Amino acid sequence: MIWAHTRITTDKIRSVELLFREQAVSFDHTRQMLLISVVEDGSMVRLWVCVPEIEMLTSYYGFSLCTRADLPLAPTLVAGCPEQFGRIFQG
Repeated sequence: MIWAHTRITTDKIRSVELLFREQAVSFDHTRQMLLISVVEDGSMVRLWVCVPEIEMLTSYYGFSLCTRADLPLAPTLVAGCPEQFGRIFQG
């Protein structure tokens, strides 16, 4: 799985979430894709997306590749499989 991240304003989260959900329905039969967030100061949010193929990242404008070590310790699940989220971040 491939991780990427960006920093955006809260008003743009919904469009990223809709894109993610469309891709997940079409390409995530194993339910491993995740979209997570951490709220920063004011109206800024950090988002991370986990996708199975690097080509899928071209749809996520402004996202940069990152490693698993770059993931936050206590993110919030925006979209994706809660069980997969729990395996990675809660146990």
